[in-house]
Amino acid sequence: MRKLLSIGMLLLLLVGCSSDDGSDAVDSLSLIGEWSASHHSKNPQYADTADMWNFTFNPDGTGTGPYATKSFRYKIDGNHITLQLQNTEAYYGQTVFEYHIVSFSKDRMEWDEIPNEQWSDNSKYLKFYRK
Repeated sequence: MRKLLSIGMLLLLLVGCSSDDGSDAVDSLSLIGEWSASHHSKNPQYADTADMWNFTFNPDGTGTGPYATKSFRYKIDGNHITLQLQNTEAYYGQTVFEYHIVSFSKDRMEWDEIPNEQWSDNSKYLKFYRK
């Protein structure tokens, strides 16, 4: 009985210690490198596209990407990433893009765009793989 109680206490300690402390948050160092992304519209009114976009994330918080996102600064806060366009005109009327990082591994990740007032009806879902 004492052995069973000890095992039960150990299990409770293990379960109690596993809290949601952000351990699944993305580390900006893990993001550094070259990635290819396919982009899909989440609005059925618009045609889904699977254009392959190349993104590069640098250690200094800057990056380069396709089209009007040629140069940007990025910031990661947990599972939230913000891209601030640099030295370029607004893309679809905006210069800041925000995404929820849905999944992340060393060679794959997925982002879900957070809609905003400029482009709320055609937000994007991006699927990346490391180049």
